[in-house]
Amino acid sequence: MQKAKFLCLFFIFDWMFKVEAQSIILGAGQNPEVKVESSSDWTSPLWNKVAESKNVFDGSGLNYDLYNASRFLYQATTGSDYQEVKRTASMGFHPWINEQIALKPELLSDQLEKVLEEVVDWHYVNGGDSIDEPDYFYALYFNYAWWQHNLTTKDKLRQRIALALSEIFVISANSDIGGVARGMSNYYDILVRNSLGNFKDLLLEVSLHPMMGVYLSHLNNPKTDIIENIRPDENYAREIMQLFTIGLYELNQDGTRKKDSLGNDIPTYTQRDIQELAKVFTGLSFSEIMPNQWIDTPQFGVNLYLGIPTKPMKMFERYHEQGPKYILGNVTIPGGQSGMKDINDAINVLFNHPNTAPFICRQLIQRLIKSNPSKEYVSRIANVFDKDQNGQRGNLASVIKAILLDDEARTCDWMNDDSNGQLREPILRYAHAMSAVGVEQYYGRYWNSSYEFLDATNQMVLHAPTVFNFFLPHHSPKGALSAKGLQGPEFQIHNSKTSIGFLNQVNNWIYDYAMYSWMEDDPATLLSFDEFEELARDPEAMLNLYDILISHGRLSDRTREIIKTSLHKLIRGDFRNDRAKMALYLLMISPDYAIFK
Repeated sequence: MQKAKFLCLFFIFDWMFKVEAQSIILGAGQNPEVKVESSSDWTSPLWNKVAESKNVFDGSGLNYDLYNASRFLYQATTGSDYQEVKRTASMGFHPWINEQIALKPELLSDQLEKVLEEVVDWHYVNGGDSIDEPDYFYALYFNYAWWQHNLTTKDKLRQRIALALSEIFVISANSDIGGVARGMSNYYDILVRNSLGNFKDLLLEVSLHPMMGVYLSHLNNPKTDIIENIRPDENYAREIMQLFTIGLYELNQDGTRKKDSLGNDIPTYTQRDIQELAKVFTGLSFSEIMPNQWIDTPQFGVNLYLGIPTKPMKMFERYHEQGPKYILGNVTIPGGQSGMKDINDAINVLFNHPNTAPFICRQLIQRLIKSNPSKEYVSRIANVFDKDQNGQRGNLASVIKAILLDDEARTCDWMNDDSNGQLREPILRYAHAMSAVGVEQYYGRYWNSSYEFLDATNQMVLHAPTVFNFFLPHHSPKGALSAKGLQGPEFQIHNSKTSIGFLNQVNNWIYDYAMYSWMEDDPATLLSFDEFEELARDPEAMLNLYDILISHGRLSDRTREIIKTSLHKLIRGDFRNDRAKMALYLLMISPDYAIFK
């Protein structure tokens, strides 16, 4: 039992004073000179286990460390089970992060190839003909691979940061790239590999990836041709500044906007800057092509369905804009150099811009910790971005560690602050529940088409409606939050449709199937309630475990009593299974779970 109850409890403190008074923390297991006596230990009529009085003082009856570890893992992973919660509580957060940094990145592309191999095998196992063998792999298979990967990988921190980065460096299946699963997975691997690497490398690889080239139209972007009235496409030039590095307005180190002498916000760039930077991103096209009947060598102008989507784009100098480029006011990229040198110079300028650290760091804090970080929090993390303990700029491993271990992310004092917290985004609620409760599928294939979930909640990885992501980082829903000047990005996709849609999804996960593929006759993935059914004889005991795994110790007395009252009415048939399922449903639709603090 998690809570000790006593008919009568007397505490006799027998301190032995020697040279000076000894400081003792009750519940921390450091009280050898404290005697505890009680009229009796307590045993529930439903259990053989005994709640001993000493548990109050030696810490064995307390769940704080588990709550804290569960909360940390929600911030640092896409989901963890009870064993990982206990392990993390035992080893500590700093060692856990170091352990994750030391792991070799596990790539989504590798998982995708396993999925595709099984897809083809399944086709033949079920009597398919070779003429109908699947050979067109679109976003559905990316979805399969993403869920399989996140529910099985040990490389959990990188996967969580990659998810956060995917909502900053947006590409989307709601475009032509939705037909190219290998390209989507390979792009996602850039985010995985660089999530704990250097931001400059990340920015360069994103800029050269053909999926980003297709999505933001700098693939096959030509140089100026006055006669033909052709100008370089400005799309990527605009977004790499507005969304990926420096933002629209000049910032202080704490993320607040600088003001001019009249009190106005100061723009970071002009239309001329966009036009000049667009010249930099000209001349890029596919570096390799697929076997075909038309061409046998790479060339500028090759379209998406002939190019190899997993190789960085190549510079075709003939189509690159020559001459100097003048960007961000007073920076000149010299003429007479190669196109790739132009790109590297531009990336270097953006990487070293004073806005980049606060602009990116604030968004990472929003994705991992809270919607409204204090100015001091943003400044501390931006300082780490500018220069970590080894003097390195843009070291994301140092940045992420600083975000997760900062006092504002860890201390309990912030729990009751009005500005603290965030609405959990749907994809994290889904992934978190699947890992925390556990899933099972006959073949071990945790494949999820995800389209029903996308339709219900307006969210699935790499399926944003626009380059501006599912929600804007500065979105402030009208009402109590906007009145206080607070932001709540996730509320932008929380509306009358998606709020009900999520409730229905939870009902489906619990009472029908947790996930399913579109493979004919493939068994669905189900939630596994074995661990919870064992405790379901006593709703209090079961809720204590759910509170550790799902709500991280934030289950309020009011919600707890509502759930317990409902569970106590379930006494017939397979009541343990019924209780385990209803408890999870009621908890996951509660405000205690919806708002993460």
